[in-house]
Amino acid sequence: MMQEERLTQILTILKRRKKISNEELAAMLFCSISTLRRDLIKLESQQLIRRVHGGVVLNLATTNEPSLYYRETNFIKEKKEICEIAQDFIGDGMCVFLDSSSTVQQLVPLLKTVSNLVVLTNGIKLALNISDMNDESIKAFMFGGEIKKNSSSIVGTDFTTSFINQFNIDLAVFSCRGLDINGVYESSLSQARIKQQVIDKSKNSILLADESKFDSPHFFKVSNLKTYSAIISNKKPEKEYTKLFNKHGIDCLY
Repeated sequence: MMQEERLTQILTILKRRKKISNEELAAMLFCSISTLRRDLIKLESQQLIRRVHGGVVLNLATTNEPSLYYRETNFIKEKKEICEIAQDFIGDGMCVFLDSSSTVQQLVPLLKTVSNLVVLTNGIKLALNISDMNDESIKAFMFGGEIKKNSSSIVGTDFTTSFINQFNIDLAVFSCRGLDINGVYESSLSQARIKQQVIDKSKNSILLADESKFDSPHFFKVSNLKTYSAIISNKKPEKEYTKLFNKHGIDCLY
């Protein structure tokens, strides 16, 4: 198994377990303790995990973003299920914003059923995927700004706001780094800020979040949950969430 694959598996295991011993983790990965140690040192240098006595824990509060490879190879089935629901919100002749998340990327193949669509995005890979569709009925526009290499996205500069203001956005589709009962979060201020700007200019916003995103606060708050008209997941959220959704008239779909 290549190191990148092991790193992805380590993060996936920790998403579910939160804490695990070195011995158990090495056994699950079929690797030696010395190999595991090198992997953990690399993940810790990226501030994604913390090594503790005899084991490792997931670093929930970090400003670093997991690699695009990790995000694209985790919870694929769940992300596809979520996007199959989300596609019903996108209709002919709409102008939509799609963020750079690996979840929202799963929407792209489903857009072939929509005509006369205008797509705005800050996602480099998402834009390339739309281009590869070679569909003349979809017009795609990318934000200008700073390239965030680890997330394959573009984040804001001073002219981002003026660019957004040129479009009448019917629907904004977001995922997130995490959420809790108090709000929706990103791991970088630049990602949070660009999403806030799009929310302010959009008639309607929806949030796509698989089960791993719940109860996972991070440093930079994007918005409150009531900002979104619908929140789509792969399974029914806990009661405290559904109670809040009902209170604010948020559709919860799964």
